[in-house]
Amino acid sequence: MKHTHFTSPRSILGCCLLLFSSPAGAQQIVSRTLTDAIYRGDGVIDLLKDVSGDQLTKYFNQSGGLLLLGVDINEDNSGNESRSSLGIAIKQAQLSINTTDGDFTFGDFYTSTTAMLREAGGKTSAKYYTMFGQGGSSQLTGKSGFDLSSFDDVLWLEKIALTGTILRAELRITFLETLRSRSSDAESFFDFSGGFEDFALLSAADAVLLEEAAIGTADAPPGVAYTKEGSATGAILAAAPAAEAPPLASPPAAPAPPWLMVAGLAGLLLLKPKKAATHETR
Repeated sequence: MKHTHFTSPRSILGCCLLLFSSPAGAQQIVSRTLTDAIYRGDGVIDLLKDVSGDQLTKYFNQSGGLLLLGVDINEDNSGNESRSSLGIAIKQAQLSINTTDGDFTFGDFYTSTTAMLREAGGKTSAKYYTMFGQGGSSQLTGKSGFDLSSFDDVLWLEKIALTGTILRAELRITFLETLRSRSSDAESFFDFSGGFEDFALLSAADAVLLEEAAIGTADAPPGVAYTKEGSATGAILAAAPAAEAPPLASPPAAPAPPWLMVAGLAGLLLLKPKKAATHETR
């Protein structure tokens, strides 16, 4: 899927707020920190610890089938990483949902950057999605007052569509264990040290704020090669038409063309009223 990257945070945020504004009476899902974290590079996040199945369904409907996650990167400042620039790479992110209609699995995940890396035990490099961060607070505050300052980057999943009532919703995330020889600056930078990585469920507006902050990228070591692959903002705007247009139970009939209305009126004028028939009983 092709993503579009924009460079004006204020105009982007305005577009997202307009596109994802709910009609009167509809409750927007606000950003919230999730209870479960990822420890030592692998784990499962139970989304229903923090939102109900109905709330999660509304969230997917409002976002156009996106799951937007803020990630707090907690890595040691070892090797070529520093307090102002940390990194990890994602090997897998898979959302498993069980509903009254069956099981649904989604694995189309993205971040805004990628790098060519070798996995531990591997001999060739492959492209992996990566995330940047920093130590300490970024001073970011979400649009609804949510404290974004502890979060560093955005991980998102796309094309989430399901039916039925959600009974279970779990997200398994695995970080990439890079080559231990540390022969590459990128592999040394995007390793993980086994800390806790925290996650937050984000509204579209907060995902844009965090995405456009580009935390940690400006201070990345010169030898670390990475590619700007796309953006959560592009995914949000691309999903907006689906979020804006809920299905109708029965589509409204098209208005009659003007010529048909004129012809019908003329026909009524030409009709002569008939005398009512009578029946006499003797």
